[in-house]
Amino acid sequence: MVIAFIVIVGIMEKKNVFEIFLSGVVDGQKIVINLFPTLLALLVAVGMLNSSGIIDFLSNYIKVFFEYEEIVPLILLKPISGSSSIAVATNIMTKHGVDTEIGLIASIIMGSTETTIYVVSIYTSKLKVKNIKPVIIIGLIGDAICVTCAIIAFKIGLF
Repeated sequence: MVIAFIVIVGIMEKKNVFEIFLSGVVDGQKIVINLFPTLLALLVAVGMLNSSGIIDFLSNYIKVFFEYEEIVPLILLKPISGSSSIAVATNIMTKHGVDTEIGLIASIIMGSTETTIYVVSIYTSKLKVKNIKPVIIIGLIGDAICVTCAIIAFKIGLF
């Protein structure tokens, strides 16, 4: 309905809707071509992290600080890769159930945190920003606050 509405308004305003659409496609193509090296680098980096076992290695050392050690890989992967974190969250929910405490915590983490490193990399590469360290730090602090609040919410009985 939205597309039909846009086409009807364009026709009513006597604009060449198809030509406007094509110019948008060309602009989109330029953006994709400019972002491709960054996307490729991120995909390779995520693949290397998953294949090397570094996430498992870090999880083994960090899980002593968490009561719910199954969420540690989710916490580590979410800022880097949305698809990898979806796989981890799905495994948590399949193993423990979606209505369990850990399943609900995983759901809150998935909904409230961001793929910080991925998003910052894409936006800053498009804008050609060189100093991304402060932005990543602030984003990761926000993610840490979301994870902490999710766990605290269950500890004090909000859910």
